[in-house]
Amino acid sequence: MLKKYSTLKTSGTAIVLYLLFFVSGFTALLYQVVWQRMLGLFSGSDVRSITIVVASYLLGLGLGSLTGGWLSDRLTRQSAVKAYGFCNLGIAVFAIFSRFLFYDLLFRQFGALAESMTWTMLIVFISLIIPTLLMGLSLPLLSKAISSSADQAAPQIGLLYGVNTLGSGLGTLLGGWYIIGILGYEWTVYLGAALSVLVGFIALRVSPQFDGNGWNNLTQASGLALPHQIVTRPVLEWCLLVFLSGFAAVSLEIIWFRVLDTVLQSIAYTYAHLLAFILVSNALGSLIGARFVQSIRNPRQVFLWIQATVAAYSLIAIWLLSLYWQFHPTDLRLDIGYLDPKDITSAVLFKYVILPLVMMVPPNLLLGFYFPLVQQAVQTDDRQIGQRVGLIQIANILGNTAGSLLTGLVFLDKLGTADSLRLLALLGLGFVLCDRSNWSQAKISGGLAVVLAAIVVAFPNNTRLWSALHGIQPQQYFIAAEDSTGVAAVTEANHHGTLLASGQAQANFPYLHVHALLGSLPALIHPHPDQVMIIGLGSGGTAHTIGVNPLTRSVQVIELLGAELNVLREYAKTSVGQPLRFLFQDPRYQFIVGDGRRELTRSQSQFDIIETDAIYPWRSRAGMLYSQEFFQEVQSHLAPGGIFVEWNVGSGVEQTFRNVFPYVTQLSMSGGLYVLMGSDRPVNFNQQDLLNQLNSPAILGFLGKAGVDVSAIRQDVTTAGVQTYSHAVDGQPEPVNTDLFPRSEYYLNQSSHS
Repeated sequence: MLKKYSTLKTSGTAIVLYLLFFVSGFTALLYQVVWQRMLGLFSGSDVRSITIVVASYLLGLGLGSLTGGWLSDRLTRQSAVKAYGFCNLGIAVFAIFSRFLFYDLLFRQFGALAESMTWTMLIVFISLIIPTLLMGLSLPLLSKAISSSADQAAPQIGLLYGVNTLGSGLGTLLGGWYIIGILGYEWTVYLGAALSVLVGFIALRVSPQFDGNGWNNLTQASGLALPHQIVTRPVLEWCLLVFLSGFAAVSLEIIWFRVLDTVLQSIAYTYAHLLAFILVSNALGSLIGARFVQSIRNPRQVFLWIQATVAAYSLIAIWLLSLYWQFHPTDLRLDIGYLDPKDITSAVLFKYVILPLVMMVPPNLLLGFYFPLVQQAVQTDDRQIGQRVGLIQIANILGNTAGSLLTGLVFLDKLGTADSLRLLALLGLGFVLCDRSNWSQAKISGGLAVVLAAIVVAFPNNTRLWSALHGIQPQQYFIAAEDSTGVAAVTEANHHGTLLASGQAQANFPYLHVHALLGSLPALIHPHPDQVMIIGLGSGGTAHTIGVNPLTRSVQVIELLGAELNVLREYAKTSVGQPLRFLFQDPRYQFIVGDGRRELTRSQSQFDIIETDAIYPWRSRAGMLYSQEFFQEVQSHLAPGGIFVEWNVGSGVEQTFRNVFPYVTQLSMSGGLYVLMGSDRPVNFNQQDLLNQLNSPAILGFLGKAGVDVSAIRQDVTTAGVQTYSHAVDGQPEPVNTDLFPRSEYYLNQSSHS
């Protein structure tokens, strides 16, 4: 009989490997967050584009796991550790050049290649394949190095996986809340590269302490063919189960983020904060599983119970949250997501700590627990430890990828959140029905089946679910639209409507006075606004009134949230929403669902007016619309004498705005509204000319159909404060916000919040 591997010379060496893999997890999440942002500039910041980047990242990891599994069982333990070290050095080299590849080359030079979803996914996948492949190799390689025999492999691999995932959780938490806000995206990648170099060199340094002989040498000598021995029927069955579990896990993650994004009013810090809950609880589950897995007699049965329990718990938790929110609503007008570190209230702690804790931690503890459980079931051959780790990993990652694409792009688009959750409940029911327990144990499976079946029947429909999550009472008017881009709704009380976009009250019906000013004034100030682009539809107020000038022939309106366009078309059928009918019937308007910056970059037109209907600068991904590079892109698409207009949302944005445009005029209006207008020449604010135009029958008729109070606009024009700036007179200030360091978005990390 062949002799098994020797153990490590010292237990300290094993501890070093665990620590190195912890740091690998830390850096992997730093890279993912940064590269996702850089590639988002190329592919767009809409949900579909983000889904493509995440799916490509996962697919690369899966291929790396499969390759690593095949490779690891053909290496000695010493060679496996060396290979892991070289993988980290390779990742570091790629990271150093990633800014050039993703930002300077792909985005700045070849942005036009993102013409279709298929092409975009192919390009993103190819650009990520090298680092994700190297990352995916790591777990099978270290599983080979750390596991001396199959009967002891599951606890060791579970511990390895748990430590790595714990590092990932810490990486996303520190990266999201601190590192990126201090260093910016580019230097965060360089920090990750330095850590990867450190991991690589230490791994190479300790590799001689591992045995250089093993089953692989004897296998090659005897001519055994490993690939034909690994894919047994039980292993294939486990791969299928793990694939379905991975599908359900990522689908739930997407839905958790959509629900909590509505409740928390997502800001730049939210994504990393929520992801940390998932990763840390997943890691703890794996560490607990590693401790107890060898005492579990029937891994398959426990696995099935876990999947059913996760589905049941997740739906019940979302359902209970919706009921709580319906009867404890927040003021949607005041709840804008802004975090004041000097005023952390119990409501903030409830939303940022208690809700994620209750909703996501229990199911992710269970999902982490099953990782060593599966390894306990499949690790039956000392010669195939790495390959079986790789097979299970790619099955899980392929399930993740399929779940990301199907749920993110199809199910939410066609079914909505409520029916997507029902589908996942049915999948959980399918898991529990696969249980072949004896009569005494079947009681647990039967109970889970009854609970899941009841949830499928009784779970609220999409409108009821989202009305509750927005804090709308059952008897109040509420319509909602949902697609892959997000959720939009309109509620109405006392003949006043409110537009809700991802949970936030954005505007009112009739149109708010501020939106009438933002739309009509630039259109009347410009002497001949023939071609107009507006980024952000909102309630339609700004977009509608920007068409006030009869000289305007074309208005392109770009909206990231496609559901918003759908819900406004529906609301246009009501009496309060009647002005929207005139907007949608106006032949000059073209409505495009997509990322405004990407659409502007791809446009071949020169515009007389470009306007962004601004979002708060601390909101997630807002930095893409307030950076120096975005303003420069706008400038390149303005016709001579063209005007760029936006609401002044903060000093950092204003300074960056003034850095780019040679001439800037700021109007101060009633209600604390400040309007910035930038151009290549002075913007002429002529009060008398504006007042004369506001007496024109054509303009009065247009604004009357839009439901705008013209007398209030006249009053603002009369009392407006005007400030002018120019590079020639005032100099050119340094930009505060750039694509790779949006300081206004990460305002908590800045010495003076801009």
